[in-house]
Amino acid sequence: MMKTSWICLIAGTVLLPAISGRANGLYAADLPARNMAGEICITLDDLPVVRVHNRTERLQITEAILSALQQFDAKAAGFVVGNNVDGDWDILKAWLDAGHVLGNHTYSHPDLNEVAIDQYVVDVEKGQAAVESLLVRSGQTKRYFRYPYLHYGCIDTIKSSAAHYLKKKGYVPAHVSVDTEDYAFNLRLEKLTPSSDSLEYANLRDEYVAHILEQVKGAETLSDRIFGRQVRQILLLHANRLNGYFLADLLRALRDRGYTFISLDEALADPAYSVPESYTGPKGLSYLERLTETAPGGSQAGEK
Repeated sequence: MMKTSWICLIAGTVLLPAISGRANGLYAADLPARNMAGEICITLDDLPVVRVHNRTERLQITEAILSALQQFDAKAAGFVVGNNVDGDWDILKAWLDAGHVLGNHTYSHPDLNEVAIDQYVVDVEKGQAAVESLLVRSGQTKRYFRYPYLHYGCIDTIKSSAAHYLKKKGYVPAHVSVDTEDYAFNLRLEKLTPSSDSLEYANLRDEYVAHILEQVKGAETLSDRIFGRQVRQILLLHANRLNGYFLADLLRALRDRGYTFISLDEALADPAYSVPESYTGPKGLSYLERLTETAPGGSQAGEK
């Protein structure tokens, strides 16, 4: 089947139907009157652990992340890359035993903008096979999926084919409202050593937490603009060394901002995530950004 990467380069020129706007927020008229302000779901991608090859440290990072989540009574969702499992069933089981849910993040983290749809589907199936027996034994009945790179398909036929496959297999798409660059901060952390000045760690922590809060603020602004209210936010992080160090600090900052922590099911129950979005293009976008791209006045709506 034809590779898609060259198509993505021109996908921005494809003009798609825009979604009709509404008064008091583009889609406010479609939503119930309840107030959902100050609720956020924590999700972490690339389980078991990102870029760490020492098993002892993988266990330590996992324990630190799970401890932070427990400290703030946050029920998270972790998305597994099947090729990363490498026998770490105890790590994945620890997530489930702590009351969190696991989802499929494919087997090798392919980019839907770069591979044929049939190749992508095979990778999704391999990713599910890597964790399915564990989910069955744990009693988790729902099957969640998160698109790598938040790429849902750069042209309509690819996007619709992927969505149709996921729906047929019973997957719940795990959308994101707050995208982040925690991976960049993780790379900075990995350059530090145990002998590094403690001030370097403290500065990195403070910059990281400030970055996440700025991304949350941006999502709040989009939420008000699109819906005229605050949606239940879904935060994208990674299961990496950085969050093993600083997740507790981040959760404390979110709590101090007024957030309470909710499950993925509770977050996805917000009607915002059921509003159809028609963005197709090369960008990896949060769900709120996808809606703004194709709403009246959005960048895709105005493309020629």
